[in-house]
Amino acid sequence: MSWFVSSFLAIGLWCLTYGAGLLVDSYPLRMSLEAVGLIAAVWTGPLFLMFTLEYTGRTATTRSWQAGVIMAPAAAISGLILAPQYHSLLWSGVRPAPVFGLSVPTYTIGPLLYLITVFVLVCTGVGALLLVETVLNYGPLYRTEAAAVALSTLPPAAGALPWLFNVGPAPQLNLAPLLFLGHIALDGYAFVGSNMFETNPTTERAAERSAVEDLGSPTFVLDTADRVVTVNDAAADVFCLDRETVLGSRLSALVDVDLTDGADRQIVSVTTDSRDRQFSVVTSPLTDPADRRVGRTVVFQEITREREREQRLDVLNRVIRHNLRNEMTVIMGHADLVSRRSDDEEIDASAETIKASGERLLATGEKAREFERLRGREPRSDPVDVVELVDALTTEIDIEFPNATVEADLPSTPTIVETDPQVLSLVVSSLLENALAHNETDDPRAVAAVASAADGIELTISDNGPGIEADELAPIRKGEETSLEHSTGIGLWIVSWGVSMLGGEIDFETDGDGTAVSVRLT
Repeated sequence: MSWFVSSFLAIGLWCLTYGAGLLVDSYPLRMSLEAVGLIAAVWTGPLFLMFTLEYTGRTATTRSWQAGVIMAPAAAISGLILAPQYHSLLWSGVRPAPVFGLSVPTYTIGPLLYLITVFVLVCTGVGALLLVETVLNYGPLYRTEAAAVALSTLPPAAGALPWLFNVGPAPQLNLAPLLFLGHIALDGYAFVGSNMFETNPTTERAAERSAVEDLGSPTFVLDTADRVVTVNDAAADVFCLDRETVLGSRLSALVDVDLTDGADRQIVSVTTDSRDRQFSVVTSPLTDPADRRVGRTVVFQEITREREREQRLDVLNRVIRHNLRNEMTVIMGHADLVSRRSDDEEIDASAETIKASGERLLATGEKAREFERLRGREPRSDPVDVVELVDALTTEIDIEFPNATVEADLPSTPTIVETDPQVLSLVVSSLLENALAHNETDDPRAVAAVASAADGIELTISDNGPGIEADELAPIRKGEETSLEHSTGIGLWIVSWGVSMLGGEIDFETDGDGTAVSVRLT
């Protein structure tokens, strides 16, 4: 903000001295005011350029030797103007040439005055271009302000050029100070009348830099030829790269990765500190404000722990399912043998209890295996007639539970939903089995109903059982189990995970008179 104010003070001093000189008849004093005005004019350009550099997020430039390069010419030219012996470089042949009753001199413009004009115009033009480029990066929101900034340089330039090249009806009259009013008005609209100062691009540039530098994952920024433009510290450390020497190199020469468009999700293995680490490669296109592709970012997300955990879980699942099936087969076989060879009713009852528990455990293992199989494949989305699917499943469950009543409350017309039929079948069958397997009433009953809902369908499985305990539902609703809150079975988890895979919603209503589970699909 200080650079902005300083540039406007320089403009104000130039305009003030030139205006005062128009009212002065003493030409020594008139030319002294002219010299002071030229010093102010010299500084308008670099001060405006320094403001634009700081405003557009290039603060480092304003605090480096480059700032000295920008300011040094203004200081040198100001020194020459202050020394009368060098005024011949500014003008010669000074003589009165009043215009409209104003005290206006005419003179031959010297090389230093041409240099001042070019220097100011270049600094101002570069500053305006920086502002336009930065403001346009915000999209259409600030395009009007960008146009105002670009046009603000035209009025004073239009006023100075006829005087500089001695053309026009009154070439001795420099209209630039007067036309600076247009410059101030346009800049005032862009910087004060709008909220450009409230959305300083410095924040955006700092965020862009920190987004790459502070990202914990190794990140490369590439151009359209897949050459490295930027690399963060994490990438340099993981891949043992020198940040300076890799710039301009193709990423494929540094890391074994396929950047072909449409390439499948890749896993890159890297050995660091004598251990293997796995990274998932994620690429994202980079586009300019005109939506033209200018490069891409490549982020390597470490998945070592996830892969190790997944591998351990796969081993545990496989071993537990295999051992569970084998051991339960042995247990149920022996329970059946005990039941057949014993005449003791109490022993027979215990054997039947063992067999029933074994069958439930085997069923649980099969459900888990089925769910794992479905989870491991690519999700499907097919047109499914939910009415036909539920009708078929209620028939199967009715046969499986001959002592229970299974009903279907279904519409008379098909109800089609785009979903995964196998996952939906697993969800519905699991809900029906849960409704009956834990129902110890004299007349166990389950009803499957399908109804239209907003943007989809609602499937409800209700029963007349004892209801689900709050401790059973708490971890399902929270999505996690703790040492204090955990479910005793896997059935409700399979239902919850299955509904999540389908992108649906699930709701439980339960009390001592029964449970109603509603699944909404869109």
